[in-house]
Amino acid sequence: MTTGAAPAAPSTVRLGPVVAVLAAAGLVGILSQALLIPLLGDLPARLDVSGEAASWAMTICLVAAAVATPVSGRLADIVGRKRVLVCCLVATTVGSVLCASGGHYPLLLAGRALQGASSAVIPLGISALAEIAVGIGLQRGAALISATMGIGTAGGVAFSGLIAAVADWTVVFWVAAGLGVLVTAAVLLVLPSPAATAPGPRASFDGIGCVLLAVGLAAVLLAVTNGGRWGWAGAPTLGCAVGGLVVLVAWWRWERRTTEPLVDLDSALEPRMALVQTASVLAGVAMFTHVLVLPVLLQHPVDGAAATVLVAGLCLVPAGVAMMLAAPLGSWLVERRGARWALAAGLVCSSAGYAASAATARWPAAVVVASVAIGIGIGLSFATLPFLVVGLTAPEAVGAANGLNTLMRMIGASVSSAVVGALLAVHAGTAAGYALAYGWGAVAAAVGALLAVRLPKGL
Repeated sequence: MTTGAAPAAPSTVRLGPVVAVLAAAGLVGILSQALLIPLLGDLPARLDVSGEAASWAMTICLVAAAVATPVSGRLADIVGRKRVLVCCLVATTVGSVLCASGGHYPLLLAGRALQGASSAVIPLGISALAEIAVGIGLQRGAALISATMGIGTAGGVAFSGLIAAVADWTVVFWVAAGLGVLVTAAVLLVLPSPAATAPGPRASFDGIGCVLLAVGLAAVLLAVTNGGRWGWAGAPTLGCAVGGLVVLVAWWRWERRTTEPLVDLDSALEPRMALVQTASVLAGVAMFTHVLVLPVLLQHPVDGAAATVLVAGLCLVPAGVAMMLAAPLGSWLVERRGARWALAAGLVCSSAGYAASAATARWPAAVVVASVAIGIGIGLSFATLPFLVVGLTAPEAVGAANGLNTLMRMIGASVSSAVVGALLAVHAGTAAGYALAYGWGAVAAAVGALLAVRLPKGL
């Protein structure tokens, strides 16, 4: 497949500034999505809407992200990764401005939908780096960029809680918009454009596949994220779930027939890649479970005084810092032991942290300490996954493959949100409820580790 552009010569590019800018872009993108999490409880009063209506501000962002990630990856392989990356950053920035504009509910929903494009920033950044770097430089850079998914989620919650505690809640989004402008400008200035080559045949974009995937994913995610409120056996939940699955089956059949598919299913179903993507779903569960449970536990402890939103957000910082520091360690482990053992080590570490949290749920301070182990494990595993994906993918399909991998992690986060929400709703404020929620994270991470060690020894 020819796209009319070639990678910039690696010898002429300084990787340090490029990696720093792409990591900053990934951090700002994921941070923009997570900003609303600590504000959800106050949105109904601030916007004069129902609690269910307020929850759509999270749901619409998740659905938009699920659609934007694979679509952006495929577009990047066709028209250029830098171009699509900049477009996603611009959409995220415009979305932040809309969210900040007066606190109007329709504008908030529109802004959150645009912010969903930020989910594509990390896989696009890794794909753009793969155009200009090889070997250890690519491995270490991709590890840092990928780790920003976990860091940005934890940091976004803490950052939002801190700003909202001292200023109007819309200031959170104005700050995000300013950061978006800065990283967009930095990407335009620092990321080299591919060298021009002789024109060749341009791949076509699978519009039908895009529509089918968007509709199918949106319907299934609506069922997963709203089942707790609608009732898991309710008509809306079952209708969305069954309808979405039917559309996804139609999408699958279409992708197998078309000559220019949105997702290369042959590559995605290759046994090694299938193991990586399944482990990615479980890594997404492990990442998001901690972000969901810890603030609830601190604000509704089994014993003792409740923490404020600000304190609960700040208690996510240790795990976020651990994720950031663990990213280079993940690259070091890949170099010495191989990617499969680095991924397994990360997920085992997270599983141990979750098990410790489940055992100490009555003592919030102990849970915060145990969260550091969770953060280290997530940092290791997220740093390793892009190396596996890039290593198993042809260069011309790296964008779509990384987009699919990020989508798998998002699906894991969505499933975790539904499971944790159901567990805490039934066992609200009890040691048993928190232990079950943390136990869910421990089991998911442990199963992911078992899948990782099943990867071939050469990886």
